Amino acid sequence: MGARKTTDLWVTTPNELGTLSRLTMPFQSNNINIESFVCWEEGNNAHFRLVTNNNNKARELCTKAGYKVKEEPIVLWTTTNTPGRLNAATTALAEANINTNCTYACSTGTGQTTVAFYTNNPDRTREILNKLG
Repeated sequence: MGARKTTDLWVTTPNELGTLSRLTMPFQSNNINIESFVCWEEGNNAHFRLVTNNNNKARELCTKAGYKVKEEPIVLWTTTNTPGRLNAATTALAEANINTNCTYACSTGTGQTTVAFYTNNPDRTREILNKLG
């Protein structure tokens, strides 16, 4: 458990039926595992933020498919999945004047959760979250 700095890919595609399937098909055929993601629609666009086990190859495949891709620094924090953990983290970040621009999470049902934090200071975010354990 703890926090590690990495990057996520922010992929923008047309908002059409089957987009998630088309986006992830090349990942499957290239043995790229999606570790976490969030997606949403915004007008005519669909947005996907995802972390994979091979972001370089995933970015290459998305670009080749014609999708707009940005890479953003994030911090992945794996912690216990208990009431108050997210509040403790966000309070500590706010007290350190760290702005959270985007956050998404996944709980595995094993008593752990992984939260992705896209902030204005990923190095300090990682440091603070590692102090929380």
